[in-house]
Amino acid sequence: MVETTQTVFEKERAIGLAIQMSGQTDEEIRLSLEELGELLKTADVEMVGTLVQKRDRVTRALYMGSGKIDEIADAVKAADANLIVADDELTALQIKTIEETTGIPVCDRTSIILEIFARHASTREGKLQVELASMQYQLLHLVGGYENLSRQRGGIGVKGPGETKLETDRRVIKNKLKKLREDLEKSVQDRELQSRKRQDRLATVFSLVGYTNAGKSTLLNRLTGSDVKICDGLFTTLDPTARRLNFASGRWGIVSDTVGFINKLPHSLIKAFRATLESVVHSEVLLIVCDISDPHFRERLTAVDEVLKEIGAGGHRERLYVFNKIDKLQDLDREPIHAAYPGAVFISARTGEGVDALITRLDEVIARQYVTLNLLLSTKSELVKEIMQSAIVKSQEWGQGTVKICAEVPSKLRSRLENFVIDP
Repeated sequence: MVETTQTVFEKERAIGLAIQMSGQTDEEIRLSLEELGELLKTADVEMVGTLVQKRDRVTRALYMGSGKIDEIADAVKAADANLIVADDELTALQIKTIEETTGIPVCDRTSIILEIFARHASTREGKLQVELASMQYQLLHLVGGYENLSRQRGGIGVKGPGETKLETDRRVIKNKLKKLREDLEKSVQDRELQSRKRQDRLATVFSLVGYTNAGKSTLLNRLTGSDVKICDGLFTTLDPTARRLNFASGRWGIVSDTVGFINKLPHSLIKAFRATLESVVHSEVLLIVCDISDPHFRERLTAVDEVLKEIGAGGHRERLYVFNKIDKLQDLDREPIHAAYPGAVFISARTGEGVDALITRLDEVIARQYVTLNLLLSTKSELVKEIMQSAIVKSQEWGQGTVKICAEVPSKLRSRLENFVIDP
């Protein structure tokens, strides 16, 4: 496997740039820059200043207007910054022009997110997905930066400056991308094969989805007694984590934790992590976890909904809104939230408040995924063992070579049992 090249930010001090397009409010820009600051903090970078310019469109070469470049350089000097970070994805030409004009390294929101992803990926599949996204990003940023690396002179009848090097680099990256996709596909197939071998394939799957740092991993640990690593930062969960949740009723399900969502989540990342996010697409119930202490939680939920639509999980799948971190609020008016999000549950995954009520709700949901059947089976049938392992057996009568079983079985098993159903 090709090693992922990471950009290491050590004691960096950054100036954040943003374009306020017509129709965007001051509050929207402030919130986006605040989030950029949190991303930088997670990447061990301190944001020491910001510059915002109102424009109708982004300039092709400079991102901001030409008159703003001197102001950027002055702000960098005043804040003793050594990095410029744009709150949008920049082109190779924009990065190159700003760097040449200011003499300061430039990166964008996407490269910061890629850096965080690279640091937190721990499984082989997660690392492959990060590397795939990084390579796709590099491929998009080859144009315009290779004049000094040309192997040929420009002129009539010959290729222009940098073109040979550019084509070579494109070919190398495309070959790496092909190999990465093949490796990732094999990794996904191996994971799915293992999943099919497990009894978990009959379980109802609850996917924890939500904005990054909403407390999904903390909730997973609280519900299942697991010990998934928890960090106070953005994108600290990249690799899918699934744990069994047993209910007092005897039913059980699988709770799956997933990568957090965010505004302006690059399409290349969503594409690279599609294999991970397929657990969301294939789950029966989405537990949408939201940090209720965030004053902008409604905007966060909108961003989550947009990503769910992009990955194909925005349909009629059952949703349960879980408003987390109520321990951070002294007074919370729940009525307007209940009106907007019927059936919402309020909890603190950290303290455990409200979690019992959530578990009760989940058991009610999972009860609808079971059906009671009366069955007559051969004692030698493999289905008997499967029923004993996955169903709630209410009665069983063993006879000569046969067994009568009344059981509450997962709906996923019903089709295989239809030929053995008998009258009560």
